[in-house]
Amino acid sequence: MKEDLEERLAFLGWSETDLRVLAALEPSLEHHADRFVAAFYRHLLSFEGTRELLRSPEVKERLLSKQKEYVLSLGATPIDDAYCEERLRIGRVHERIGLEPRWYLGAYSLYFSLLAPAVTELHHEDPTAASNALVSLVKRLVLDAELAIEAYNVAHEAKLTHLNRELAEASRNLAREQRATEKELRQTERRAQAAESLASVATLVAGLAHEIGTPMGVIRGHAEALEGAVQGEKAQWRLRTIRDQIDRISTIIQSLLNIARPRQAVRVPVALADVADTAIAFLSEKIRVRGVSVERAFQSCAAVRGDPDKLQQLFLNLFLNAIDAMPEGGTLRVAIAPCANGEIEVRVADTGIGISGSDLPHIFTPFFSTKPAGRGSGLGLVVAAGIVGDHGGHIDVQSEMGRGAEFVIGLPADAQEAGEAPAS
Repeated sequence: MKEDLEERLAFLGWSETDLRVLAALEPSLEHHADRFVAAFYRHLLSFEGTRELLRSPEVKERLLSKQKEYVLSLGATPIDDAYCEERLRIGRVHERIGLEPRWYLGAYSLYFSLLAPAVTELHHEDPTAASNALVSLVKRLVLDAELAIEAYNVAHEAKLTHLNRELAEASRNLAREQRATEKELRQTERRAQAAESLASVATLVAGLAHEIGTPMGVIRGHAEALEGAVQGEKAQWRLRTIRDQIDRISTIIQSLLNIARPRQAVRVPVALADVADTAIAFLSEKIRVRGVSVERAFQSCAAVRGDPDKLQQLFLNLFLNAIDAMPEGGTLRVAIAPCANGEIEVRVADTGIGISGSDLPHIFTPFFSTKPAGRGSGLGLVVAAGIVGDHGGHIDVQSEMGRGAEFVIGLPADAQEAGEAPAS
């Protein structure tokens, strides 16, 4: 601070002579102080910008008192660090109360216009002394104004820096929100496209189910009619086999209709282990033909509140995806366990070919498929993700080429129904 002050004073041309010259003004300053302050106050009242600051009587009295102190300090007060700190404090106060530099620069000019005649009157017999006193007075007033403006600028810049940081953070938040919104819109668009395609598939499935169901019913009827006319255990076994396989086809058709048919969402307690076992049984023939072994790790846990048919579709899609990833056979691992965060975790893993790093970001994109043409629609995982999302859960995948893949699903447990017998 000392070096800075010395530089300031040197630049202004300040010397001890200036201090002695101003010290000689002290009697005149004391004599005219009240008049100067009164004139200064009347001038402030002439402008709306400064008049607003003087509405409070307390502010008015404090201002008049401080201004008189200031007038008296223009005499022999030495210019040191304490002096500069006081002038800096004045600048900070100006900034805090909203007094702009243009007003208090005008105040310094006003004081000079009030003081100049008093100085001239004091040295009316010595024009040189009057001139020297005016020059010294200007130096002090300019220094005071310089310090006040610097303090104002520092405080104002600090506020601007803070505002800039807040604006930058708000801008970053808006950018993040915009990206999130755009992502949600893209996902909604993809799901809408998938839903449109599924609607077309549902229409085809419904028609196909009707066309297949009618002849299957006729075949079953004839098989039942033949049971009384056919002799021998082997012949009866063949008829029972025909009837059982027709029933299996009917179950498959009904399951397809349940998946494809639009209906109101159902929310009941569902035991995921039972749903997973049903899906595995449903795919038992495909699992056997592909040479896939199944490992179950089902822990006791609460039910989830959801749609049994949709959750079964979720498992079917994940199991089919895993089986298709193991054309040479392998192991399908299914684990269900409770989590500390109140979720039920489902893990579906395979020992198949895995998913490349470039394909991982796209596996939940509608119609994206790495399977040969005609082998996959690219909708299975999209539908699976949609079902998980509709049940308030989340799904993730981990995979490496040649090391299989694992889908991890978290679904909220139905704590209310945890002690009841869940449906499946």
